[in-house]
Amino acid sequence: MRTTAGQLCLAVSFFIYPMPKININTRINRIGRSEAVRICNMVMRWCRRHLGINKRRKYQPVWTIRRGPIEHLVGEYDAENNEILIYWDQCENVEEIINTTIHEWTHQLQPILTKYAKHTNYQTNPYEIEARKNEALFTIPCWNTIKHKVNKNGSSNSKVKRRRGRTNE
Repeated sequence: MRTTAGQLCLAVSFFIYPMPKININTRINRIGRSEAVRICNMVMRWCRRHLGINKRRKYQPVWTIRRGPIEHLVGEYDAENNEILIYWDQCENVEEIINTTIHEWTHQLQPILTKYAKHTNYQTNPYEIEARKNEALFTIPCWNTIKHKVNKNGSSNSKVKRRRGRTNE
């Protein structure tokens, strides 16, 4: 198999100019779909570990990360199916993906089917207020937990484990 000059230049440029680090303000259109989905999955796992799951449900929540059907709709929670939907392409940056995921995860913990509809005003609905409060409270701790995983590249994932005990040197 022959390597072309273009392939060689691409391989060399990867090592000379590594991918810039992703931070909380990185725009989604810069990192693309696969990275946005990867980050969102990390946030979902963080939420499950740190915020817990709704014990009143028969099964754990499922999540779907896809293109948004409506402009400016970044996420929603489907209480009937216990499904969190995140529309990655409608999020402006990494922070908005984290905020949205935490917000919708909070709804998964709430009694949405029985009590949410009693409050008609979105802004003053106590369940929305709690979800916005959790966004503000947990976005930075979540990012601090996942940022080192977000910025790992393929070459740094392979770690050599040291043997315990004596070595033959």
